[in-house]
Amino acid sequence: MNKKILAVKPISQLFPIPMIMGCEGIACAMILQFNNHNVLASHIMKHWPKHDNNPYKGYVGHHLWVKRGYHQTIFPNALVPYLQKYDARMIDSTGQSLKTLCDTLDHGQPVIIYHTVLGRKPFKRTFKFDNQSQKLVSNIHVTVLIGYDKHHYYYIDPLWSRLKKSIIFPAIFPNKYQIIKIKKEKLEASYNTPGRMSLHFQ
Repeated sequence: MNKKILAVKPISQLFPIPMIMGCEGIACAMILQFNNHNVLASHIMKHWPKHDNNPYKGYVGHHLWVKRGYHQTIFPNALVPYLQKYDARMIDSTGQSLKTLCDTLDHGQPVIIYHTVLGRKPFKRTFKFDNQSQKLVSNIHVTVLIGYDKHHYYYIDPLWSRLKKSIIFPAIFPNKYQIIKIKKEKLEASYNTPGRMSLHFQ
């Protein structure tokens, strides 16, 4: 299997304004800009659907700060219809395996994926969505899958940079070290456990 890495330009959620909970918007900006849409992450996050507590209906909280006790994200089923206003080719590919999503990479398109932060062990919490309790993986992060080789996947992390395997630091400005190389089995477990959530251009 040959190495395949798409030339997606990294964007940092910490530069120029620290958007500490804005990984979803930064990831969207990366793939939109890759597809020649001149749109800023801040504009995406200003206008995307919002909800008080249910990420299946809109973004919960504010991307500039932490809203404790809530699942502060927006899931693909709420995000994709909004992104289709920028480009109708955007689809919700939730449920597809990473192996299947490699076909999308082969066709020249990156994929937004939801998985645990840096492939770490999942941590589950119970949240209330519209007064209904639901137990979900809470330590999720949204990144952009850009490539693979025989044993690894490669993704751009909006928040973290990795200089070496054990040297991880915040991406205080956009840089090439945001491209994270990770063992296939590790990312697959990290992606599968929260529910195989993803989206990309068709």
